[in-house]
Amino acid sequence: MAITILQNPYKYTPSKNNIIWSVSSDVSNITYFKIVVYEVVSNSIISNLKIYPSPDNQTGAYINLSLILRSYAKWEFKPIHVPASELVDNFEKNLFAYKIVVTERLSSSGGIIDGASYTSDTNYVFNSKLDPITFKTYNQNKYLVQSGRVVNFLTSKPDNVKVNDSSFESLHFLHNDSGEVISGRYEFYDKNNNLLYTHYEAIDQGDEHILYRINCSLKHLKIAVTNVNFSNVAYYDVAMVDYSQNPLTINRRFIIESLPCHLEPVNLFFVNQFGVFETLQLFNPISTLSTTKQTVKNSPYKLNSAGMIADYDDKLFNIIDEILTVSPEQQIKLSTGILK
Repeated sequence: MAITILQNPYKYTPSKNNIIWSVSSDVSNITYFKIVVYEVVSNSIISNLKIYPSPDNQTGAYINLSLILRSYAKWEFKPIHVPASELVDNFEKNLFAYKIVVTERLSSSGGIIDGASYTSDTNYVFNSKLDPITFKTYNQNKYLVQSGRVVNFLTSKPDNVKVNDSSFESLHFLHNDSGEVISGRYEFYDKNNNLLYTHYEAIDQGDEHILYRINCSLKHLKIAVTNVNFSNVAYYDVAMVDYSQNPLTINRRFIIESLPCHLEPVNLFFVNQFGVFETLQLFNPISTLSTTKQTVKNSPYKLNSAGMIADYDDKLFNIIDEILTVSPEQQIKLSTGILK
């Protein structure tokens, strides 16, 4: 007796996309498969499931664990360090570690007995929902930082981003090799593309976290990086590199543009499709307040001109609008910068 895994997700998978496990047995008396899903950290059971063979697949079955696992990977918001004593921090709630145990349930002598069993390695889901086209070609090796390849940051922004002293910028990445020394590399250039200074921000060796954020905000770099005169800096590039300074991520560029005094900036935080927070800087908020009332017609009793308590006066009913609910609403209009 043996169980074969026909399909399984990547070790690192978005929690809100399909998480398909397809299994098969080499015995013909299979009745169903028992699936037990465990949380790895506590080794506690989070779900007990049964999956049954179908007429067109009489010794196999599959299950999509997305609806179960998506509730365990959370959003985690951390303020960007002010002052910027550290430029790299980590997140724990965005990822959830799980494993599954698959057991054959076989018909035997009028009863059902256990057959072969399979236990998976530790897998992770991160709080994300990729669009169908992106997920169709999803490969964790496009996003998991590891020596020997260049991957993407978990960002929805373009490669070149304009920054100023009021903007908040950061980049998130996945990394799971606690024995591999990696660093964030900041390269500062002047307007003639001359390299002025390179700063390295190391991740502590032995750190077993997986999701990291590297701070790219201009005002925080001015505090943390003291060996460069920022008045001469026109832009800076950020990438993750290994111990030998080989790039591990695609290079991201941040172009410094002073904010005109007539613009009032507002940094809007949003969750991108990878489940991490990013910001969009907009300008000059205009607030509008309005109120919506829900009323009903009513005819109250009161003293009329004939000296009687009634809901009418001189053949006319007392009609008033009685307020049931009041719903205030605030709208804020924001403008983008000049689009080029």
